[in-house]
Amino acid sequence: MTFEIKTYSKDNRIRLDKIYSKLSKLNAKLWDKEIIFIEGDDNYLLQVLGFKTKKKGKALYLIAGIHGEEPAGVNAIAKNVFFLNGLARKIPIVLIPLANPKGYRRNWRYPNQKNYSKNKQYFSVGDSEPFLIGRKKKKISNQAKLLNHFIIDSIKTHPPILSLNFHEDQSKTGAYIFSHGKLGSNDPIARKIVRILKKRGFKFYKKSKTRFNEPITEGVVANIPDNSIDELLSSKQIILNNRKIKGPSSKSVIVIETNTIGIPLKKRVEAHSKILKMSKRFFKHQKSS
Repeated sequence: MTFEIKTYSKDNRIRLDKIYSKLSKLNAKLWDKEIIFIEGDDNYLLQVLGFKTKKKGKALYLIAGIHGEEPAGVNAIAKNVFFLNGLARKIPIVLIPLANPKGYRRNWRYPNQKNYSKNKQYFSVGDSEPFLIGRKKKKISNQAKLLNHFIIDSIKTHPPILSLNFHEDQSKTGAYIFSHGKLGSNDPIARKIVRILKKRGFKFYKKSKTRFNEPITEGVVANIPDNSIDELLSSKQIILNNRKIKGPSSKSVIVIETNTIGIPLKKRVEAHSKILKMSKRFFKHQKSS
């Protein structure tokens, strides 16, 4: 691969070459690495990597970088590689640390377009419609298909009981997090994450409904169908090769959101790092309850 790599963003995010360098420190004795997808960007080839611990069993899933303009989770994972190596010795993990490197480099949400236009289609790498029961046969990108297949393949050896998906939000009025799974807004992990973010000064949406008319309970929006990988991870049944099969059925799927407007990236990365370092405690709680 060829790297220059300057990003188009001015928020002091870690450069892509350094991200990949840090990910190379994931211990090969503890992790199996898979290239999920390779995409071109200018003169570069960028890899979407997936990692699974050699330790198998009920697992923690960690996902970051679905949207390119949301860098805090990616940076938090890159800064905590040695923590993750230590965690990999203790519990099974599936890790997707940078799901959209082209978007990350460009500080742009979607990998297939450089800017908005009414006449263009936009594809998120986190789309899962074809794999969800009762959804329209909407076209998704090849990258999204391969990411879904990586997840579906991973559940054979690493069935999820907790998934943390690190996102951010550009809302001016505050944030809320999403909780998929049977516990919904009562999920103690979701509520703990809200408290962690509030303690660090992140403002949450004060109204009882989002701008999309979704109910908010104590900072949590629960079980709203959004056609995402997060919904797939919580699904009891999914569709694969036109057949219904058993889904991941993760007990808890939390989508973490931090406000980006007016908040330095350093502060956001620190918040994501705190949540990441709490993941072992969260995992053990879900496994034992």
